[in-house]
Amino acid sequence: MNYAIDRDALVGLYGGPVLAQPVCQILPPDFPGHVDSCLYTLDPGTEWSAPDMDKAKALVEESGTKGEKVAVIVEDNAVARSIGTYLQSVLSELGYDATVKAISPNIQFTYIQNTDNKVQISVSQWFMDYPAASNFLNVLLGCGSFTPGSDASINIAGYCNKELDDRMKAAIAQGVTDQAGADEEWAKIDAAFMEQAPVAPLFTPKNVDLFSTRVGNYIFSNQFRWVISQSWVK
Repeated sequence: MNYAIDRDALVGLYGGPVLAQPVCQILPPDFPGHVDSCLYTLDPGTEWSAPDMDKAKALVEESGTKGEKVAVIVEDNAVARSIGTYLQSVLSELGYDATVKAISPNIQFTYIQNTDNKVQISVSQWFMDYPAASNFLNVLLGCGSFTPGSDASINIAGYCNKELDDRMKAAIAQGVTDQAGADEEWAKIDAAFMEQAPVAPLFTPKNVDLFSTRVGNYIFSNQFRWVISQSWVK
């Protein structure tokens, strides 16, 4: 799927380049530990260029899974359904018998976490709790974040790599005294996860604030977004 997805098309479904940008890695742009990289594209390099459907089809043939039934679980809203329908079309082109299942946003996020529900592919978003690489990589892909049969198993991929898990723990400890060095290690960990491809990052939403010329002292924080308490209005 990482090779087959047209990330520009998904950006369009989300609202266009003003509201989102395509990504190929877990850590978002302008974030601690982020280094531009894209393995899963027609021209691998620092950014996404186009899908490589030939490569994707070859991998499907190699896997021996062509023709299997696959369900995509999304939230029941217009944007999520459109993304799910697009992914269904990609899976169909790859040779799968694909369907989309849209369920209430009130339960979708916990539903896709529980292994008892046998979810194959799901679409979800992750917004940071704090600006640290660990809040993406360790929280979403750490071995300790996977609990089979639980609605609170945030490692939705169910992926546990002991070596990378140990490296993440070491990077967290290193960050206490050497944040720059830790961020370099997080970048390598991000790249290592993407080589294994337990997830398929699609795009990063952009934050858009609209205000009049009467507003002054606009301050943007990577953690808190617009710091409204520091602005004033004439």
